[in-house]
Amino acid sequence: MNPRLDAMRTPVQLNDEISPLRKVVVHQPGDEIVRMTHWDLERLLFDDLLSPAETAREHELMTQILSDAGAEVVEITTLLADAITRAPVAALEQLVHRICDLAGVGELSAKLARWPSDALARGLVCGINWADVPEVPPSLARIRAGIFDPRDMALNPLPNLMFMRDPCIAIYDRLVVSRMATPARAREALLAGFALEWSEHGIAGELSFADAHTMPESHSGLEGGDVLVLSPEVIMIGCSERSQPQTIEFLARDVLFPSFPKLERVYVVMLPQQRSMMHLDTVLTQVDVGLFLGHAPLLRRSLAAGGAGVVCLAPGRAPQLREQQSVLDVLRESFGNDTKLVPCGGEDPLHQEREQWTDGANAICLAPGKIILYSRNVRTIEALAELGFEHARVSVVQEPDHRRELVRAGMAAQRTVFGFSGSELSRGRGGGRCLTMPLRRDVRSC
Repeated sequence: MNPRLDAMRTPVQLNDEISPLRKVVVHQPGDEIVRMTHWDLERLLFDDLLSPAETAREHELMTQILSDAGAEVVEITTLLADAITRAPVAALEQLVHRICDLAGVGELSAKLARWPSDALARGLVCGINWADVPEVPPSLARIRAGIFDPRDMALNPLPNLMFMRDPCIAIYDRLVVSRMATPARAREALLAGFALEWSEHGIAGELSFADAHTMPESHSGLEGGDVLVLSPEVIMIGCSERSQPQTIEFLARDVLFPSFPKLERVYVVMLPQQRSMMHLDTVLTQVDVGLFLGHAPLLRRSLAAGGAGVVCLAPGRAPQLREQQSVLDVLRESFGNDTKLVPCGGEDPLHQEREQWTDGANAICLAPGKIILYSRNVRTIEALAELGFEHARVSVVQEPDHRRELVRAGMAAQRTVFGFSGSELSRGRGGGRCLTMPLRRDVRSC
């Protein structure tokens, strides 16, 4: 970190998933969505093309709810442009070199490092055409792109950057820079970490890394959607198609336990290798004190009964498989026997599967009992209503003053689910939690 700027930055403070949210990083989807075609879907991890205008409107609506609820909302590309201006030349050159090296276009790095900050920030997110760098000598990579890609892309766009939960992870008082599991997203962690380290409005404190640089590539991968910071004593991490067991064990053993003496246990949830469950927060989020929202078939059953396996990591001990305990069991072990799980989709198995797919378990908590969820998950919202959640439906057609009043009234109620249209956003496979990177929450008195 740069100690001269720390006094101007935000200290990371995230001790749980539900305390009042005070600062959060997002990315408004833009031209990187426009530049994606159906030929890119599999490579860029999408199931379908999104409507750029509607996706942006839905995202803007979500950020308005966050802001009206009392959170400072920060755009990552604004931080990135500022960081490019303020960072030492050597740090910027290292960033650009790593990005170009990852993309196999190392010949671009010297040229891009001299671009104006706004243009470089935009290009690193939205993609760069070979035509944007005409003075760079031809290369085999450029010739191939000209033959097979009508867009002539030197750097591909980053349409997944809107899912800001994954590139960096706030854990207690530090930021952990993720190791993204797929080439399509590898650049995101580099950009987010750089922006938050060097921007005047970034973070104060320490950055850590999700894996050792010497770790084999096949053993690397940890993304923010798999990490739930439940309390100063307990963290839960999904071992998924995106987060590898070697990386999780390294993070717990070499980073978390030595740094945080209060941390007693890291529960690792063994998830199926399925796109529908790519991260832990696609099947489990916390919505209030002692109350979780999740995919009941996986979380109510132990491994022995066909549910998710749970492994307990503790300081100085070998990993322990809890074969006879479900995820709900270990949550009750940590937070009391009255801990409840609201079934995503309700109790009907058909709707449980449907609404898990449409991010019905992926809620972002604004404060205890105040959450944001896609309004299309009707059965999930009905299940929440049985536990006292009022449904405040927020829409782009409402006047801004009316929306602010709805949010104000919802935040004053005991429990509220703010439902908003996410018909396009949900097609990208991520809900409110996926779309946000909290940096600061209040410290909640127990």
